[in-house]
Amino acid sequence: MSNITLITPPDKIYNQNTNIFLIYPSNKIKNDLQEILANTDKAVNVYIYETKEPYDIDWLLSVHKMSNFVILELDNLPVEVKKIESYLVSHSNTYWLTNGENIYYNKISANKIYNLDFLTTKLGGTVERK
Repeated sequence: MSNITLITPPDKIYNQNTNIFLIYPSNKIKNDLQEILANTDKAVNVYIYETKEPYDIDWLLSVHKMSNFVILELDNLPVEVKKIESYLVSHSNTYWLTNGENIYYNKISANKIYNLDFLTTKLGGTVERK
């Protein structure tokens, strides 16, 4: 079992833990991450940004920069955050999901994902899917 710290705005923690940042995650993504983290021994900080107005874009951008893995669900973003989604997607630490068709983000980022299984190899441990 890992040591997991859950962090929301306006807080930040500066330590050597792996930082995972969820931006407007669905319940499925939250549950999938919980399963993955249950099978790793790493210390992990999980940042979650699902804020309603007023938006704290400065916090979002600073946590995005300091995170090892950013999980961005494009379909869940409010209009104000959608304004910076292409900037977020363009970073190598951002892994993004969408149900949309013909998304041009494939041209700027190869990090489109369909689930969180890639994290098992990055964090260590195994995940058995039902």
